[in-house]
Amino acid sequence: MVLSAGSYSGNQTLIHKKLKEHYLSEVGGTEEALVDIKGKKYRIDVLNQSKTIIYEIQLTNFGSIFSDKIRDLLEFTEMKIIIVHPIVLTQKVTRMNQGKIVGVSHYSKQGNLYSLFEKLVHFKVEFKPQRMEFHVVFTKEHVLKEFTGYYGRSMRRRYKTIQRDLICIEKIMKFQTKSDFIGILPKGLPDAFTNTDLAEKMGIKGKRGRIQRIPGIITYSLCRLGVLNQVGRRGRAHEFSIKAS
Repeated sequence: MVLSAGSYSGNQTLIHKKLKEHYLSEVGGTEEALVDIKGKKYRIDVLNQSKTIIYEIQLTNFGSIFSDKIRDLLEFTEMKIIIVHPIVLTQKVTRMNQGKIVGVSHYSKQGNLYSLFEKLVHFKVEFKPQRMEFHVVFTKEHVLKEFTGYYGRSMRRRYKTIQRDLICIEKIMKFQTKSDFIGILPKGLPDAFTNTDLAEKMGIKGKRGRIQRIPGIITYSLCRLGVLNQVGRRGRAHEFSIKAS
């Protein structure tokens, strides 16, 4: 493994940049370090001063490329990895047309942990306490959108997001142990529970697809992380239980 200073040549959102600045101000160290593992060069967002902790800020894709990166860092380094994922609580949206502001709106996004599990459902690495943490950063954001035309016959205006900026951090939720993940499950679940049990205890409402989908991504993600076991079936439904430590 070889560590060196790096430089960022691609595009990055302001929210990504400002989250890096936040963690640099907290822990010091190096921004955009490069880690060479068996010929593969991985750029890491923040490396703390003692070179023992990596901070990876991941806004969207937790799929194969990111999973492979985290797996290699765990296997071939002794450093701890903290994965930082922002979830927006409130959002200011500024709409632009040829450089002029044509509208400003404010939204309450009601951000919650469902957003995290929608990403983790694609994450293919088992959670390893002492070596990994997840920081869920709840934010207030400013989104800049540019007018790009109209939607067909409806003539509804179409806008493209061109920048996301961080206004402030509202709070940070840390997942440092498997118990932290278990703690998000509702009380009163049976020892072996189905997604239907989970939906009922969570009080999920809405259309049938939503009621099925949200518990499904939670149980699937927690199985992938090694927090839950799939232990059998109840009729056509899978049953899950908390994995013994």
